[in-house]
Amino acid sequence: MKKNIVWSSEQGDMRNSKTLPADKEIDIKNIILKLRRLTAGKGRIVIEISNLPENDKWCKELTSNIKKSLGTTGTYKNGKIEIHGEIFDRLSELLSEKNIKWKKTGG
Repeated sequence: MKKNIVWSSEQGDMRNSKTLPADKEIDIKNIILKLRRLTAGKGRIVIEISNLPENDKWCKELTSNIKKSLGTTGTYKNGKIEIHGEIFDRLSELLSEKNIKWKKTGG
């Protein structure tokens, strides 16, 4: 979930400002993504990736890269990535190749 910043010590009052603060740099060594397989209420199998860093640009690039590499559909919304299809093994291999740590949550 993205929070709206209203005051910054460097930029002051940002409520009426047109410029947004720059996204934080990502240290991949400190990230451990949580992968969860969902089926109920979705109508199809969905792999949910959570525990993402607060950098929308990086998350959108990761989503796009996953979709292109695995040839599937998905989306990034509400601070989580949803990838459609029964591709848990392929997704976990792809993240490992990118040196992104992950762990399986749920059943």
